[in-house]
Amino acid sequence: VDDVSFSIKKGQTFGLVGESGCGKSTLGKVIIRLEDATSGSIIVNGEDITRLQGKKLRKSRQQYQMIFQDPYASLNPMQMVGDIISEPILNYKKLPKEEIKKEVLYLLKCVGLSEDAYYK
Repeated sequence: VDDVSFSIKKGQTFGLVGESGCGKSTLGKVIIRLEDATSGSIIVNGEDITRLQGKKLRKSRQQYQMIFQDPYASLNPMQMVGDIISEPILNYKKLPKEEIKKEVLYLLKCVGLSEDAYYK
């Protein structure tokens, strides 16, 4: 992937589309720091995140989400939707289980899913 430049405003959702093999997944992995960039910089809120390490890198990763192309490789079909959505909340927010469930139910509602989806 060469010579990529774009800006995303706070609160904006960004989708990356392109032909198979053009570098979408590679670019996504570099942005969320699953892979290292070979050159250049990634500036978020005025900070070059390619230089972050340790605690600062972990904190930065909480702000991003990448949805991989193959849902069967990304999601465990044996897990309930509620558990899948709860996992990052458990890891990053450290809330009581009742609060996490409330938040997950709210998120399901936000995307037009009923509470029943939690248990599927």
